[in-house]
Amino acid sequence: MLVFLDETFRTHKKGTVEMPFGALCGVAISENQFTRVAKDIFQLKLKHMGAEFARDHELKGKELLKNYVFKLQAKGIASKNLALADDILSYIERKHIHVFGCVCFQPRFQDFKCQDVTALDKTFRFLFERIDMFMKIEHPHEKAVLVFDDRDQGTNERNATAITNFFLRSPDGLALDSVIDTPFFGISQAQNIGLQLADFVTTIIGLRFEGHDHIRPYFERLKRCIYRWQHPDNHWNSGLKVMRPQK
Repeated sequence: MLVFLDETFRTHKKGTVEMPFGALCGVAISENQFTRVAKDIFQLKLKHMGAEFARDHELKGKELLKNYVFKLQAKGIASKNLALADDILSYIERKHIHVFGCVCFQPRFQDFKCQDVTALDKTFRFLFERIDMFMKIEHPHEKAVLVFDDRDQGTNERNATAITNFFLRSPDGLALDSVIDTPFFGISQAQNIGLQLADFVTTIIGLRFEGHDHIRPYFERLKRCIYRWQHPDNHWNSGLKVMRPQK
């Protein structure tokens, strides 16, 4: 199972108070379905944007879901960007592509950069716990491969070291044995459809927590794709962890 992850950094405004936050979210795609998904998304890009875009341009959530496309929608004017976004979201729903994520308002952890490679940040740990539970319940004979969108070399190196140390050297990490201990880093511009879909869902989640009302219908649809499981005490757990500001 391939789990593609991307991040976004935004600010939620409440009155005069601004609360910056980060979101690290993504999608899980079975390896044997990945080529099919890539072909299907190509066809959607071709349908709405034409051959040149489908062949040479990546999907970017921030481009498809710009403010102006919602302003056009409010005026009854159709937008190719929004039409493509609708079709992609429908595809994610129809194909039961599961979504995971962590939204963090706590300043110490919201940039998703592990400064201490011997102690994995809580954001990553919460996210990996959810992915591991998904694998144990839905795909008990498989393991998840983590594929992060490329950042800078220093960040990639520190995060990779911290993640590997966590999985191999800590009791908590050793218990998460449904996740491969070595993360990979990819480039979305290289037509990596998995990372482009991760960018798309991360944008929707980021806009929702930023407080944009126009994204609510899209988030409600995406929320149905966020993995959920029931605890033995009948409590439901979500694949999206929200770390609120500490009081």
